[in-house]
Amino acid sequence: MLDQRSTAILSHLVHSESYVPVKELMEKFKISRRTIYYDIEKINDWLEENDLSPVKHVRGAGFILDDETAFLIPKKIEMVKTWHYEYSAKERKAWLALYLLGRDTPLFLDDLMEKIRVSRNTTIEDLKVLKEEIERFQLSLEFERKSGYILIGDEDDKRKAIVYYLSSVLPSEGWQTLLAKIPTLLNSSLMDNKDHQELFNIDELKVVRNIVSESEIDLNLQYTDDFFYSLTFRLILFVKRLMQGKRIKIDKVEKEVLSETKEYQAAMKICQKLSTIFKLDFPQDEIFYITKHLLSSKVQSSQRILEENKNSETQMLKEVVSNMVTDFQKYACIFLKDRHLLEKNLLLHVKPSFYRIKYELEVENQVAELMKEKYQDIFQLTKKVIPHLERAIGKPVNENETALIAMHFGGWLKRTGVTLANRKKVLIVCASGLGTSKLLEHQLEGLFSTIDIIDSVSLREYENNDYKVDFIVSTTPIQSREIPVFIVSPILTEAEKESLLKKVNALFETNIKHTSYSIEALMDIVQKHTKIDDKVNLEKDLRQYLKKPISKFEISNKPALSELLTKEFIQVKKEVKDWKEAIRTGAQPLVDHHYITEEYVNSMIDTITKLGPYIVIAPKVAIPHAKPEDGVKKLGMSLLCLEKGVNFSASTRHHVNLIVVLAAIDGESHLKALSQLTKLLTDQTCMDQIIKAQSAEIILKTIVAHSY
Repeated sequence: MLDQRSTAILSHLVHSESYVPVKELMEKFKISRRTIYYDIEKINDWLEENDLSPVKHVRGAGFILDDETAFLIPKKIEMVKTWHYEYSAKERKAWLALYLLGRDTPLFLDDLMEKIRVSRNTTIEDLKVLKEEIERFQLSLEFERKSGYILIGDEDDKRKAIVYYLSSVLPSEGWQTLLAKIPTLLNSSLMDNKDHQELFNIDELKVVRNIVSESEIDLNLQYTDDFFYSLTFRLILFVKRLMQGKRIKIDKVEKEVLSETKEYQAAMKICQKLSTIFKLDFPQDEIFYITKHLLSSKVQSSQRILEENKNSETQMLKEVVSNMVTDFQKYACIFLKDRHLLEKNLLLHVKPSFYRIKYELEVENQVAELMKEKYQDIFQLTKKVIPHLERAIGKPVNENETALIAMHFGGWLKRTGVTLANRKKVLIVCASGLGTSKLLEHQLEGLFSTIDIIDSVSLREYENNDYKVDFIVSTTPIQSREIPVFIVSPILTEAEKESLLKKVNALFETNIKHTSYSIEALMDIVQKHTKIDDKVNLEKDLRQYLKKPISKFEISNKPALSELLTKEFIQVKKEVKDWKEAIRTGAQPLVDHHYITEEYVNSMIDTITKLGPYIVIAPKVAIPHAKPEDGVKKLGMSLLCLEKGVNFSASTRHHVNLIVVLAAIDGESHLKALSQLTKLLTDQTCMDQIIKAQSAEIILKTIVAHSY
């Protein structure tokens, strides 16, 4: 019996042109070395049963299939009358839901057992799990003596469940492979029994697939492959429900809005074609419903969406995307290259995401889970900018959609060679409730520029769960579990702020040199050439040796605030004409000392003109900056203190007395000084002293006091 995972491993080996290391399979499928060998054994049993050569294993190199076996496996699978495919628990649950939602005859326990091919007890347990999970869609699973198992609830909620569970079971391979797998996925042999009524018919699928393909031409776009397949299967199931008299209802006002879209015209064509094929009249509400799905489609490319200037929602989303990119840059302390191209690509994703969230068409995405696991820093930064989209929709954005947007930011960072500063993950433990924890969260984010608060939890939650974080800030004494814990008051005093900054900065300085060496690969090499008596301790010693802390003099130079803001870079003036003059005046010491060029000054002004006063990071404080390549010759800072402030916009929130010009050379060197500056700016007493200061010497004393 091959289950879902062993089938996926076999597929991976079929498509690999060389040896596949054990570690690659462990990382890809998130399983242990022992489980890999167990699955390979299961695969070899199946290969032997089908007269195929087994998977070969070469120590130090990995696994490989011979060319003939790799070539024959796909055909062998198609030839097997009923392929012994064992569903995972997740797949069983999804297929049970889909069979119940697509059924045209009563389904009893024996019927469901036959369809998912497990024992009576396992089927009963799966139904219990499904009964609990289906509540998320406001549905209930009931049993009636005459009708068997049925799902109770509104038609709209049942359709949402169809979308979700389809995303759990459809494989990501190409269309031909997908069609070949249909009997496998359904655990049946459709060709052998013409009278057997199954959930999907291959001939119908091929026809509906062509209709979906034609809609791409009508809409002048290209769907992503996963959405293309999903929409094909969705339409089949929607037709089945419509044929059973299960109709959808759309709000009158919503219909007026939907009727103005190009997607509505495309939906009309789709429904006309489906009507001819299935001999079925499509109500108007059904056309509007399919319009929603077209609006929420994941798109590979679309010139039309990018050029839609009259569409009010597109214009609104362009602004949302621009604000998200601006904030992402601000929180990450970076400048993204080719920003306009990033915004175009991001819009292609955010627009369908907007409609998916608006119409609650939730899909499952394994890539999103991988994003959250492997790129936590980018995911956390994206969570900070998601409120722009949430305000536009009027609904919260789930973590799945957030992770998909994070993928776009992460991909762009990789593509343009921009690296994030080393960020620390923080957990807040608070016994006083959500309001207090949010207040503490706000204070911490104001103190530190490179931390990501992954969650705020109660003491009980902390005690019952494990959290992978760099340190914990708690309002109550807790057991540390080998993670640094800092106990603070819910409202930080100035003394606590200073103490916390000192301790955390010390923690940040304890850099670990990460090498590109793989411990597992080294262990494989050692095992290949010698006998190991104590594998556990050898692996432990290798880890300690390869990942030991580097000495102080090896740490990249991150100067303190007092090292950058020296006397010659501090100016005190009564007033200036406007914000542009404030930036030119504030930057002049850096120009005079050849830290930056005039082009850098012009770039700062141009960026603010284009993006607005995003540099006003706190009341009375602005930190103008541009990209390193715009004219930075050396890391530096300068400070202009104005007795009479200057306005960066008509809003009183953008009235500024302190202009700190930052000239960063990379994503990290300025972070220590920036952290110390943040600390200083959150101390109202220090702020007042600086603004009222009559000379650079007085300001310098305050800066030195905060540079530790």
